[in-house]
Amino acid sequence: MIILIILATVGLSIYAFLQTEVFGQNPEGADWERIKKSKQYKNGQFENLSLTPELKEGYNYWDILKAYLKKVEDKEPSKAIPSVKTDLRTLSDDAPQIVWLGHSSYLLRTNGKNILIDPVLSGYASPVSFFGKSYDGTNEYQAEDMPDIDVLLISHDHYDHLDYKTVKALQPRVKHVITSLGVGSHLKRWGYT
Repeated sequence: MIILIILATVGLSIYAFLQTEVFGQNPEGADWERIKKSKQYKNGQFENLSLTPELKEGYNYWDILKAYLKKVEDKEPSKAIPSVKTDLRTLSDDAPQIVWLGHSSYLLRTNGKNILIDPVLSGYASPVSFFGKSYDGTNEYQAEDMPDIDVLLISHDHYDHLDYKTVKALQPRVKHVITSLGVGSHLKRWGYT
């Protein structure tokens, strides 16, 4: 009986954690109807326009699991990745500029506009701070360092592309958001309109 109570408590705790704001929201209402009208949405799921195998030919999931569990030497940088912190608010308009902010995050300055792509600036690519920590040298920028954002581009909703803390901190300075179907529901829950 004690084991069942412990399992139930753990299960309910995990469920409650998954309901927190950091996990966004599944599409519903008009968002869900827009998804169902997509040409790529067929038979209850999205389908790629061209054949896209899940695995490379000659590989199976067992091969992937073995490779994942195999100890790899020098898998992580042994020292900070060389970087230079730039004042992003003073980027020139003389020519288009791209600033890598770490992992999948970029700021593109072109024609007087700031386009921020997949910002993950909280120091980790995870809903919890004990997993997915940024490597030293890839975590130089914070949301406070960003200029006003003309376009926030979110490619998809993996944590290493859509960081709740960063997106919430940037919200007052974002004019427009471009994202894929379904991701907008997360942003709506977080206060974007």
